[in-house]
Amino acid sequence: MAQLSRRCFLATPALLAAAPPGGPRVALVRSTHSKLAQPVPVEHPLDYPRVRAMVWQAIEYAGGLERRIRPGSWVVIKPNLVHLRGRPAYRPGDVTDWRVTKAVLEYVAERSRARRITVAEGGSYRGLHDTATRNVAMQNGVKVDAFTCDWGDDYPGFTGTLEGLLKDLSARHPDRQFDYVDLCYDAVRDAAGAFRRIEVPRARNGVGAFGARPDYFYTNTILNCDFLINVPVMKVHLMCGITACFKNYVGVAPRQCYAPPSAFSNLLLHEQHQVEGRLDHFITDLASFRPPDFNVVDGIRGLQYQEHNNRRPDQMLQNNVVLAGADTVAVDALVAHLLGFNVWDMDFLQLAVQREMGVMDLARIDTVGDDPGAIRQRWGKPRGWYGRCNRNWLVSRDPKADLRFWARHTTRGDTLDFASWSGAPPAPEGAYGAAVQVRADGVKKAVLWVGAAGRVTASLNGETVMEEENLTRYRIGQFQKPVELRSGENQLVFRAEPREGQARLSALLVDPRNDGDSMEGIRWGV
Repeated sequence: MAQLSRRCFLATPALLAAAPPGGPRVALVRSTHSKLAQPVPVEHPLDYPRVRAMVWQAIEYAGGLERRIRPGSWVVIKPNLVHLRGRPAYRPGDVTDWRVTKAVLEYVAERSRARRITVAEGGSYRGLHDTATRNVAMQNGVKVDAFTCDWGDDYPGFTGTLEGLLKDLSARHPDRQFDYVDLCYDAVRDAAGAFRRIEVPRARNGVGAFGARPDYFYTNTILNCDFLINVPVMKVHLMCGITACFKNYVGVAPRQCYAPPSAFSNLLLHEQHQVEGRLDHFITDLASFRPPDFNVVDGIRGLQYQEHNNRRPDQMLQNNVVLAGADTVAVDALVAHLLGFNVWDMDFLQLAVQREMGVMDLARIDTVGDDPGAIRQRWGKPRGWYGRCNRNWLVSRDPKADLRFWARHTTRGDTLDFASWSGAPPAPEGAYGAAVQVRADGVKKAVLWVGAAGRVTASLNGETVMEEENLTRYRIGQFQKPVELRSGENQLVFRAEPREGQARLSALLVDPRNDGDSMEGIRWGV
């Protein structure tokens, strides 16, 4: 983990302070927050009363829940419990801190008139009623699941099980129903009892599914509840950069439908719905069925480098932060910013904005509570991480033709496949053309990352900057070249010659750190 420069810190508050009135509100509360009754340093292990105070303060800053939750509602609280204590992939920071989940439960119980309050999650372990013997979680020789797992002393101030927590809440609030639903076994079925796929609903603007397959198996509890509170943990993810609110939706895809015979994972969800190896498309789809009504993000502890235990001693980071807000896109945008990512690299947020699910522009987000600039750090990125490549192109079967007559084309993923676009071979000279404009807010030194199948020539503002040929496996960022962008408009033009029938291209402009993050202060266009 690297600390960001003071220059970055100073830039952030000014950016966020510029948010116009009426923009989506996201609360950010750290354990040092001055309005807490007992503020403590970031290194403090915290006890439950302190975590509870942080969670409740964040919820209040974000507008509270009393008026949002109607009397008699069925409220579902969805944490991230992908692994259980004692399993190799688990370590603190991998799942939602139980103190945060408990604080949300108590807030709903004490500050709303909900009738039923449910904790719901589907993780990579079999339920107690499941007769299969593989992927079973055991503690002291006894089979456990998320309801009965004992979390030991991993969460200071919280001990025991979810079962015990819900029994205690039931005793304290006898007029409410508290329960747990294992989403792995909660699939929607048809009248004959067979699992039923549901197609992603179209947004008001007509945008539908993004995944490779538009219909999904889904869970009854998430579809049918009256009020959904998403309670993820913020951490780094191998495939989509970060995991927080949107990524937490993987748990709503029932493993009884998506697990292969040999394991209890969501492998088939990935195989059926991902695009070019990215899961951004299907996590956006999953959230589109039933977006959260509210989000509370656990930033007490999180994992860098990847989302599960990699056994590195520096993987788990303590941050003592809680975020809250109703705009899921805005909350995840701020999480990405705090973890040191370029927000515009979050492909799932770009897709969610296309569906009008929220705001990802930090300048339009009203951040209440603590200063993001004092909290932002550069977390360790996943190995092989790269940001969102350009998706909008001008393309031609004749690279010598006037750019005014090139066709506009938007790719589904990071790669422009010329044959799929045109449905025909290139013009007689045997090459395709692709062009894109890059607007920079000043002179920028960057690294041009190009992936190519075949031979590619790249020119920037009329000057050739790259000539490469690839006859091996196509990869994003296989070829890299330092370049300088001028302030204002810049023109990138590519000539791609097929080799062995293949002509593919991807383009990304990376920060001089060359860590896969897109250059800040640029926008692609055609």
